[in-house]
Amino acid sequence: MNRTWWIGAAMLVTAVSAALLPRMESLHSSMLGEHRIVETLSSAKDGIILGDANLVDSVGSLPFSMSIGSVGLEDGVLSLDLKVTDSRLEPREVYADMAKAFLFAFRDTENIDQVMLRVIAEDKWLGTARLLLAADARRQELSGELLSELQTAGNLPLTGGLKAAFRISETSLWKNQFIPPSSG
Repeated sequence: MNRTWWIGAAMLVTAVSAALLPRMESLHSSMLGEHRIVETLSSAKDGIILGDANLVDSVGSLPFSMSIGSVGLEDGVLSLDLKVTDSRLEPREVYADMAKAFLFAFRDTENIDQVMLRVIAEDKWLGTARLLLAADARRQELSGELLSELQTAGNLPLTGGLKAAFRISETSLWKNQFIPPSSG
């Protein structure tokens, strides 16, 4: 009987633990949210609702330095390819265009929660296209401050914090052709 009692008690503790641990985690997360203020970009109440009928016109009206290669929309995710066709384009122009795309999506629309953006180098003479940068930005993880920092990043390499916030991946072509070598 003593052995049966221990087995039953162990099973009961296991079942109670499995039920309570997720609730304890949600309490911990809500307590963190009360003490840490994070400004995120909320949906515009009177913003544009992007759809198939207005997607190309809305995105096409943005004043980009680069040309638009392609644009798509599916389940609240805006996919955008921007093309670099001029080798004289500076990193600050690329960063500013990225910020314009994110600001439009997260400040001016109601239904975009994620932007997947690629910056592609296109060589018309050779008929080739190569990836330079890719970003995966999400509305709930970004603030106006981060967007402003991206917009004014200049011609220097992006900080690790900006790369992490926007999930930016840089190819070696980007680093070799567009980012000046650091002096030091």
